[in-house]
Amino acid sequence: MKKPNSKPPSRFWIQVRAFIQCFASYGALTGGICALAWLSTRLEAVPSVQLRPWDLNAEPLVVIDAGHGGHDGGAVAGGTIEKNLTLELALRLRDELTTKGIRVKMTRDTDVFLPLEERAAIANKMEAAAFVSLHLNTSATPEVDGIETYFTEQKTLSAQRAIQAKWGMPTPAVKDQRGRWLAESLQQHVCKITHAADRGIKQRNYVVVSQTQVPSALIECGFLTHETEALKLKKEDYQKLLISGISDGVIQFLKAQQSQPKRGISSLNIAADVPADETEVTAP
Repeated sequence: MKKPNSKPPSRFWIQVRAFIQCFASYGALTGGICALAWLSTRLEAVPSVQLRPWDLNAEPLVVIDAGHGGHDGGAVAGGTIEKNLTLELALRLRDELTTKGIRVKMTRDTDVFLPLEERAAIANKMEAAAFVSLHLNTSATPEVDGIETYFTEQKTLSAQRAIQAKWGMPTPAVKDQRGRWLAESLQQHVCKITHAADRGIKQRNYVVVSQTQVPSALIECGFLTHETEALKLKKEDYQKLLISGISDGVIQFLKAQQSQPKRGISSLNIAADVPADETEVTAP
């Protein structure tokens, strides 16, 4: 059966349809251009926001103390001299903190001797946000290993008076817990990342933590008398882990303190709680 012949559309209708399609395409293009122009004006109206790592007017300052130096070599074991390794670690820590937007002051960046009192005085003069002293440990028992961190809440009388004057405390006798919190932060982070034995935090009246008017801690990064730990301490990969943990601990403490810098300082009202102005003159 034959199909009925279908009459082809006339030339006029073909031209009409082509015109409609062309007009629709032009309208879509025009609408897209207008939308882009509107979006551009809206973006220009949005103020630029610059995110900074710290909310303070200036980045916090951390004083890093490489233990010993010069004629004071510190501990010596397994061919390693403490003063050299603490300086190597301190320089690594300086670079790590600097890349994270923190200002750093070194008590020493070469092999020179510096009295303990002078190290504390540097932190006080700079009004540092934190003071961290790096050391290496030894033991008569070669099986002992791990990391431990020292602090004190009992500052010297001169340091207490300076803290009282700065923070407007009602009495010159003060208790400063900031060093404890710094020590806890350091110990937690460094042991977590290195998997070293956690020997905890301990309170001692070492000069560099008791004479400082700022949050201070002294970290023993490992035992030179432990064969395995001593070998790790010499390796670059382990040093990077160690410094990363210390850096993270410092940063967490600073972040916690930046909105409440006075947090951790309290007055002592009992005369018996006030320590004599004496400190141990030897560092570990």
